[in-house]
Amino acid sequence: MLHSHQHHHYRRRCWIATAATLLAIIPLSLSLPPLRHTNFDAIVDNRLKMSSNTITGEKRGKEDNEDEIDRCSKSQKVSVGDDNNNNNNNNIIRDIILKESHGYDINSTTNVPKRTNYLSWDDYFLAVAYLSAQRSKDPHPVRNSRNGACIVDAMGRIVGIGYDGFPRGCSDDCLPWALFANNTSSSSAEKSNGDGGNKSLPWLETRNPYLCHAEINAILNKCSENVVGGRMFVPNFPSNECAKFIIQSGINEIIYVKDDDEDSDSSRASRILFEVAGVKMTKIKPSVPSIRINIASSTSTDKDTSNNGGGETGTGSLDEDEMEKYLGLMQREGGIDPFKFKVRKRSDYLSWDDYFMGVAFLSAQRSKDPNTQVGACIVDENKCIIGIGYNGFPRGCSDDCLPWSRTGKNELHKKYPYVVHAEVNAILNKCSASVRGASIYVALFPCNECCKVIIQSGVKEVVFLHDTYHDTDACKASRIMFKMAGVVVRQYTPDRDEIVIDF
Repeated sequence: MLHSHQHHHYRRRCWIATAATLLAIIPLSLSLPPLRHTNFDAIVDNRLKMSSNTITGEKRGKEDNEDEIDRCSKSQKVSVGDDNNNNNNNNIIRDIILKESHGYDINSTTNVPKRTNYLSWDDYFLAVAYLSAQRSKDPHPVRNSRNGACIVDAMGRIVGIGYDGFPRGCSDDCLPWALFANNTSSSSAEKSNGDGGNKSLPWLETRNPYLCHAEINAILNKCSENVVGGRMFVPNFPSNECAKFIIQSGINEIIYVKDDDEDSDSSRASRILFEVAGVKMTKIKPSVPSIRINIASSTSTDKDTSNNGGGETGTGSLDEDEMEKYLGLMQREGGIDPFKFKVRKRSDYLSWDDYFMGVAFLSAQRSKDPNTQVGACIVDENKCIIGIGYNGFPRGCSDDCLPWSRTGKNELHKKYPYVVHAEVNAILNKCSASVRGASIYVALFPCNECCKVIIQSGVKEVVFLHDTYHDTDACKASRIMFKMAGVVVRQYTPDRDEIVIDF
């Protein structure tokens, strides 16, 4: 037993030892590097593993260039590789559907299978980037010119899209489109534009000081709170200026098709930056050489209710009033005359209507429906895409278990009770706070069920291509409700027969 004075000394030594330990730990903890990357990457990795396809609601899987994993046999899986559990779960789902649907057997060989030639995710996201590049007014089509970008978040949603162009409010007719000597290709395609890469051309008379690249525009045009943890799909490997922006925004992977300037200082700097920052670089080859989007086909039931109201066509005509307006400014600040520029914006760029409807049609190619593929694209007042969807089964409901047929012994043997339409998916998958005041682009005139969701969500304009089911009660009900709610309904007239995306 310790005496009182011994006990006092013992307690004092314990206090001194504890204080010394704390003093040793505190400086170490203060000098530790921030845990941002480690903690965040772990969170993102977990989110990626748990993420679902929020465009149609189906789970994301390893489907690049191959069919999706059969989720009927994989659902409610207890342990990987446990065949007995898989078979038991498959039988449970089969028995439930068989009982509740009055006889629909998911294992029957007479069932209508899902469509198999749908776009893989990588092809789809890349196609959105390539399609967006066709909005650019850049007249130089080769090498690293005319780029597009598509940002995808951890849940598989498109949250940012951009293409090369001048900043918002800066006229495409007033600013120069000529290439600076260092960015000029020796190809005849570019020389034919009257550019030729003249080294004597002043920097201020080229596009370089003014052009905002697709990657930067996609980040700045994001419809979500941020793009942290996202992936960016681009045709061309990013320049070092774009690389800095990509890193600072928190994007953690770049997926690209080519790098024509691989040995340039810009590409080398980008690779250094990405490696040091831990941004993954993935070069891929699309599984298809091109995608054709037919936006001009019509049906006998189409009604020509209105004309194209997109407010822009790809005519490429010069706005001389705008050029005259800024002539004094440009001569005073740069000693340049916009009326003397030899290189002008290209004239065959996509109009806004063609572009947004093109995104809707492209998204439809993700649908597994073997009979009807429909896509929808929601656009806000700033011409930013804030929601995309296509027709498919709800999240977690297997494409291989539920029926795809349009006919059957009863309604529960058909697809109709189970399919979520493109318009509803686009609204539910929005990346912005709301879709109030937005426009929705869709191939088919909306049915009454979609109409109700469109009105309640606050969408104020519906732009459609076909009115195939004009005389059905569902479409009659839609027209009544749209009129009462003050929703503008406009039939879209394409400027072209098709849009071709060449990878």
